[in-house]
Amino acid sequence: MKFRLNNITLWFKNESKPIIYKFLPNKINVITGDATTGKTSFLSVIDYCMLSNKNRIIEKTINENVSWYLIDFQINENNFIIARKGANSGTVSSEIYFSQTGEYPEFPYANTTIDELKEILNTEFGISTSEDYLLSNLKTFSYKQFLLFTSISADIIITTNNYFDKSFYEIDNDETLEQILLMAIGVDRMENMKNRKKLDSLNKEISSITRRIKAERRKKEDIDLSLFSLVRECKENNLLSPDFETTPIEAPGILNRIVEEYTVLADNEKTFSAIDALNRQKREIIRKINSIEGYKKEIADYNKNLSSYEDSLKPIEYINENFNEIIKSHEVLLFVGELEKSLVDIKRSYLKSDFKTFTLQEDLDELKKEQQKIAKEITDLPKIKPTFSNEATKYIFVGTIKQRLAHIEEQKNNITTTDIKELERLVKESEVLEALINDIESTKYVMSEELDKAIQRNYDLVNSMPNYNDYKIRFSIEDKFLKLKSPSELFEIETVGSSSNYMFLHLCFYLGLHEHMIKKEQKHVPQFLFIDQPSFPYYSGEGDVKNNDKDKLLDAFSLLNSFLKYVVEELKNEFQIFMVEHAPKEYWEQNNMEYFHTVAEFTDGNGMVPLYVQSNNKPL
Repeated sequence: MKFRLNNITLWFKNESKPIIYKFLPNKINVITGDATTGKTSFLSVIDYCMLSNKNRIIEKTINENVSWYLIDFQINENNFIIARKGANSGTVSSEIYFSQTGEYPEFPYANTTIDELKEILNTEFGISTSEDYLLSNLKTFSYKQFLLFTSISADIIITTNNYFDKSFYEIDNDETLEQILLMAIGVDRMENMKNRKKLDSLNKEISSITRRIKAERRKKEDIDLSLFSLVRECKENNLLSPDFETTPIEAPGILNRIVEEYTVLADNEKTFSAIDALNRQKREIIRKINSIEGYKKEIADYNKNLSSYEDSLKPIEYINENFNEIIKSHEVLLFVGELEKSLVDIKRSYLKSDFKTFTLQEDLDELKKEQQKIAKEITDLPKIKPTFSNEATKYIFVGTIKQRLAHIEEQKNNITTTDIKELERLVKESEVLEALINDIESTKYVMSEELDKAIQRNYDLVNSMPNYNDYKIRFSIEDKFLKLKSPSELFEIETVGSSSNYMFLHLCFYLGLHEHMIKKEQKHVPQFLFIDQPSFPYYSGEGDVKNNDKDKLLDAFSLLNSFLKYVVEELKNEFQIFMVEHAPKEYWEQNNMEYFHTVAEFTDGNGMVPLYVQSNNKPL
């Protein structure tokens, strides 16, 4: 990723004139000078303006005097300016000035938020903010993590097996480190992550559909087994021939026909019962009709008899009226009197009775209507069909068949048949994605070899490790440090002795890493490297290089110069190094190191914060 630091500007609390440190592209920009002048704090200032959650700028002299820090830099084709208000008692400020067009403020002011600016920087660093990409520790990717590869801090430059300042860049563990390292060297890419995320989603969907299809298949198989079980039981109950064969498709129809045939038998029985009940009702009505008809006849006879009795007694009335003329005997008179009394009773009974109108006629009419209705119901009942069996056990078994068939039909209706074409489409889509995704292991092998070649190219330029001149160098991604191997030895070595050797190994690794990333056009890591004092193994603390180590330090500077020359002249690309050093500028100026540029010298009490600021004296 193209990157160039243009300048770092500091505004001061006492309103002294701001100071600007300017840096050139395609150069090794050096700030050199005495100890405790704030040289190392330049890395902390860059980190702070790049929105660090921590303030690592020295409080004494620097933070207590600076009101705003600013970095002016270019990413790809954009000129960014980020200014951040100084920390207050160690607490980072959320006041941020930002310009995406290179607009330089006369004095910074807050015009954006940290979250808004982080999203912009993530986009410029090639990190998608529209997708939820996560590291292995479930933290989201950030441009800050890739800044890890842009600095060799004083804490690691001479360590034995530590090549990354994880604590400074807040990398929690080696798993996260390896994940972003693989992305940095081209083993993995954001496109891969995006495709893998899609593939994971597709595979989950494919698994879900596959499980659903299998479940549907199992349900269908269970139904087929149930059908075959019913067919087998029908054979055992002599409802089917023992050698009868069928298929799951044909079985339901055959079993339903058996149920229908026995339903006919059951319907015959129901019809018999209905007819019997109706006949019983019919007989009861006929009995009632006969009773009423008989009663009616008896009443008619009774009335007829009463009439006859009346007629037979009429002479008595005459006798009684003419008694004195006809009969003179007292006994005869008594007899005639009794006959007349009986005649009066008969007349009274005849007149009192309503037999002439026959009050039960309505009941008789209703009974005859009901008789006609029952006769019609009997006629309307289904005709009795012939039966081939009347065994009770078969009726019971057929009843269970009917119930089980109903249950099977319900199960069939509940089965949703998944379209296999949808599964086929998803599988094809997943195959396309798999083809787009790099094979991590094979790509890792290739990229590791190419990274080692780039490191080896730089290592072969080193003259200050004579004991290891013909060694092959390899960076172990698993262990995350360099290993050396002699052509005559079987095993690699990890220990190379002096701090000077480790300083050279660190330089070779980072130069080789950036060379590799430039060749692979890696877009997450800036083409920029901050180096904190390569002279550290040789510096005595009094401003002089110890003994004859000057040649080794010149060898280190020459290695850096050769790297810039190689990138600019042979790779036709860009790179920028920002180095802070104890060694004086004569080291590079008197040795024709054309890619070195001296930004500032901190001597005689001057440092990152000039003396005029510290003494509160404004310059003329």
